[in-house]
Amino acid sequence: MHLDLIHQRLNKLFCCLFITLIILPVYAAEEEWIYTVRPGDNLWNLSERHLNGTQYVRRLQQLNQIQNPYVIPPGKQLRIPVAWSLISEKVSARIINVHGNVFIERANKEKEAASPGTQLLAGDTVQSENDSFVTIEFADNAQMRVQDNSRIRLERMQILGDYGLIDTLIRLEQGRTENSVPHNTRQGTRLRIQTPSAISSVRGTAFRVGLIEPQSGTTSEVLAGNIEVNASEKFVRVPAGFGTITALHKPPAPPVALLPPPDLSGTPNYYESLPLVIRLNPINGAHAYRTQIALDPDFDHLVSEFTTTSLPFRDGDIPDGEYWLRIRGIDESGIEGRDAVMAFGLNARPEPPFVTAPLPGNATAPENQEFSWTSQSESLHYVLMISRNADFTDLAYFNPEIKANTLTLSESLTPGHYFWRIAAVSPTEGTGPFSDNMPFRVPYPGPSLDATEVDEQEITFAWRAAAEGQRFHFQFARDVSFSDIMHEEKTEMSRITFDKPAGGTYYLRIKTIESDGFEGPWGPPQMIDIPRDFPYWLMLLLFLPLLVLI
Repeated sequence: MHLDLIHQRLNKLFCCLFITLIILPVYAAEEEWIYTVRPGDNLWNLSERHLNGTQYVRRLQQLNQIQNPYVIPPGKQLRIPVAWSLISEKVSARIINVHGNVFIERANKEKEAASPGTQLLAGDTVQSENDSFVTIEFADNAQMRVQDNSRIRLERMQILGDYGLIDTLIRLEQGRTENSVPHNTRQGTRLRIQTPSAISSVRGTAFRVGLIEPQSGTTSEVLAGNIEVNASEKFVRVPAGFGTITALHKPPAPPVALLPPPDLSGTPNYYESLPLVIRLNPINGAHAYRTQIALDPDFDHLVSEFTTTSLPFRDGDIPDGEYWLRIRGIDESGIEGRDAVMAFGLNARPEPPFVTAPLPGNATAPENQEFSWTSQSESLHYVLMISRNADFTDLAYFNPEIKANTLTLSESLTPGHYFWRIAAVSPTEGTGPFSDNMPFRVPYPGPSLDATEVDEQEITFAWRAAAEGQRFHFQFARDVSFSDIMHEEKTEMSRITFDKPAGGTYYLRIKTIESDGFEGPWGPPQMIDIPRDFPYWLMLLLFLPLLVLI
């Protein structure tokens, strides 16, 4: 009898152990959500509001080890199994911003273009094309920005209890998402993003999830709060400032620190030409960079996004305006780093015309200087500035109302070095950017003769005195085309003397050589007549008759 009693008790113990071994894994694996107790809460009214009935009060008390079901300290977090909870699936999300080509696919319906205000339901798929983006807001005010060339499916959207938890499950099938989950709402919130290789689960955080093509892995990056990444029956908790990569059919890798934000201290915040060229110092460890351009500092209204493996960045055609720039580095595993953000302005239109004269580094005429450029739209007029210095603080000429594509100065500039630039003005876009500063010079004119001296042996020409460093180039020829030059000389003097030629008509010209070697234009050819000598034998012929008479 004693042995039978022992045997019965062992059987009961074995059965209890067996049942426990069966039940515990179910409880351990069962999906739960967390409720934070508020003042006035107890297990009875919580069960009425959030569970399928008050029959779960005892089990809820036991699961959370609560002594008195009527007295629960506010702030305590209760574990509530999803299977016990009231579930409402009449939940929708909405599109709050669209840029480019984004389409929605619904069950048994034709594909439709996405637009702000469009309602999304569980089972819908959202696809963004190249250089296109869409921002989705969920019932808990969480937001997901679906980046370009990305595809998501809204697998599940449901409310657990009486708005105790808003549970959202998204399947990322292609591309990347940026996500912001509020943490200061009265209801709980849980957003999960599932990829072929991992599930990223969050409550109150800002994070990014991306697929490494061709779906060989998932990157998860945390900017605020923390997330839990699950794969292959293991998980890692990723805190703010860290990221992890999960390869297909493998557990998540240990988190690594995100790359620091790029240094934008030397990056210009104003641009006047396209394509946009954005310069920044490279980041150690960065193998690529991602840039986003938006209309607002929250980057809800993206207008452009691109990646590159080289610096500087270049972007194409975006309208003039005020923008926000966000840049981050990407490490060799594909994890994207911390963001650097700055505001910038773009004023590239209307573009300045192409200049035809004087071209940079060229010279104008010494007098009546002429400036010309290509014709543009008839509705445009032009602003022209001429300055004695490169920063245009010492203006020599300014005209904001030029209608034609050429201008001749009514008052000539004095000889020297200048800069000029031109901008187009549109009645719809206003004044566009100026052209590059173009240096030019006004040369000294070729000097004219001040005096000429001729004696029996030599001839001397004199002109204005040279300025400091100047020289002169002198030519003396038999013809006006100066193809038959008799005397040519470069001199620092302002006069020149050489043997007097035979009588006849001659031509001379002079030009100024400046201190840097630049030779100005020839002065106008000047003509001189030198009397011919009277032949002595002709004198004898004239006086011979007189001698005969004598």
